[in-house]
Amino acid sequence: MAVGDTGIRFGGYASVEAGAPSPGPWEFSVSDLSLFTTWTDHAHWRFFSETEVGEALTAGGNQGFSTRNAHFELERLYIDRLFDDLFSLRFGKFLTPVGRWNLLHASPLTWTTTRPVATYDLFSKHATGLMLHGGFPVLDRHMDYAFYADLTEDLDPYRSADPFDNALGSHWLYSLADNLELGLSYVNYQLHDDPSHRFNLVGVEGAWFYRRFELNTEWVYRNGGLQGLYQGFVQGVAPLVSHWYAIGRYEYFDQVQQPAGQLGVFGLAFRPVPPLVWKVEYRIGSHNEISAPDGLYGSFAVLF
Repeated sequence: MAVGDTGIRFGGYASVEAGAPSPGPWEFSVSDLSLFTTWTDHAHWRFFSETEVGEALTAGGNQGFSTRNAHFELERLYIDRLFDDLFSLRFGKFLTPVGRWNLLHASPLTWTTTRPVATYDLFSKHATGLMLHGGFPVLDRHMDYAFYADLTEDLDPYRSADPFDNALGSHWLYSLADNLELGLSYVNYQLHDDPSHRFNLVGVEGAWFYRRFELNTEWVYRNGGLQGLYQGFVQGVAPLVSHWYAIGRYEYFDQVQQPAGQLGVFGLAFRPVPPLVWKVEYRIGSHNEISAPDGLYGSFAVLF
């Protein structure tokens, strides 16, 4: 929604989730009420913020509906100085550019209620500091890049899980064809709760689209600390009748204090119109009780 000729626009999304993990009680939550605010002068400056109320309404097991878990989150807050397509400078809090999922994780934009372990377990989902980003042609195709540094906590009143300390990273995404992308990520960082170790993380990603079929994969490897850890997933999406889609995903994830976990996710999604999606899936695996327990999960999400 645009506000006259001011350059200000508002949008956002809302999502409702329910789950029946095994073992454990059922869960329900209005998980996200998110507001996007953008402003641009159409020349050199662009502002973006994403603020949300998480777990605005929850219930589960013997607990009735409650708002006591509701909390405010500053998901993103940054300003870009736009020079040209090749070069822009960003300052603020932004999503860490590791893989594809973390950058497009809003519930209306994903195919499953549950998130792959590899997209959040080994790195912070946010960084706060500076980013240099842009794009340029390579062999008649397009390359996007980002270099970033996590420098401060002052713009991050809501700390994400396992936040970075003094991180330096880069992300590269190359369009091999109109329907094929390949990416590479690298981050060198400390974690706020584990300042005694410095980690190196390398990630690769790929996305292929054909008509309404999709195939996505992300894999990350982290060394440093007590051991090297390897995690990743492969996910396929196939159209069924009308606006129904079938989703299948395989996940593998090393764990620090347990054997490596594996998961299979089998789901259905209904998208009657692009901004709206209903999702349901069943997740089953081995050595996954802590990170991603078996169970039935579902959600409804709308982008506005």
